[in-house]
Amino acid sequence: MKNESINWDEIPDVITKEHLRVLCHISKSTALYLLQSGKIPCMYTGKKTRCYKILKKEVMAYMADREEFPEYYKAAEGWYANRAWNIKLTSSLPEIREDLHEYYAHLLRSYPDVLDNKTISELTGYGKNAINNWCLKEHLQSFTVKARHMIPKVYLIDFFCSQYFRTIVRKSEWHVKTLKAYPNWKYRSKMQSSRKR
Repeated sequence: MKNESINWDEIPDVITKEHLRVLCHISKSTALYLLQSGKIPCMYTGKKTRCYKILKKEVMAYMADREEFPEYYKAAEGWYANRAWNIKLTSSLPEIREDLHEYYAHLLRSYPDVLDNKTISELTGYGKNAINNWCLKEHLQSFTVKARHMIPKVYLIDFFCSQYFRTIVRKSEWHVKTLKAYPNWKYRSKMQSSRKR
């Protein structure tokens, strides 16, 4: 079923993982990967059944986007063979986290070791209030200097790789752009590594 053939008016505003699987013609393990990795933003309720709530607009965005960036939505290496789809949502995904950490370190290589919320706001496109809230709620580790949040770059990179950051529903333009550029960076990095051997 193609995106344009779906009558979106008949689809509820919030759907379940099973509905996502049927709607997008993907397997259960693929659906779980997309949700756990944050590639399709969702809310995890913690219930034993129907524990994922997915906004219809996120599914629409995914179906349109995967036509142009199929490599971004490809499951991580070993996901199916190792039955990694049994990992709970709260668990990290090592094969993704490790690569993402290196990726964001590369993107932030020209920035100082400690950044303030204004610099991070200008970098990411998220407002200073949002960044202050991340710090106050301890999603993002920081220290204060003259009532300003100061964030060590290593903690900022850790935050970018976190489940919380990856599952932000309303992502900034920078956030979306960097996620889409990640597969190509990963491919180039592998090619460069193989040439050095």
